Amino acid sequence: MTKAVVREVQTTVSQYLREIPGALGHMDYEIRGNSVLGHSDQGTVVINLTYEGERHLGSLDLPLTQVEIMCIGYTDEQADSFLKHYDAAMFRAGGG
Repeated sequence: MTKAVVREVQTTVSQYLREIPGALGHMDYEIRGNSVLGHSDQGTVVINLTYEGERHLGSLDLPLTQVEIMCIGYTDEQADSFLKHYDAAMFRAGGG
């Protein structure tokens, strides 16, 4: 089974990639360009990052990146558990 979520975050792709190790925890992973492939006993996590430019908010120019996360081979419960941990780690890092 595959569960997918799409989010927009106010960070650049390179900033987001720097925070990936903490978010993936014990999972083996590899970075391929703007994508991350994580491998665990439950299945595979694919994260695709797309830089969408800057959002102008008053005098601020904020970077905007679309994040697509797919949990492949996970049950709904496993995917929800992974996403909860992932979101907590990325939120602390400013990417959520």
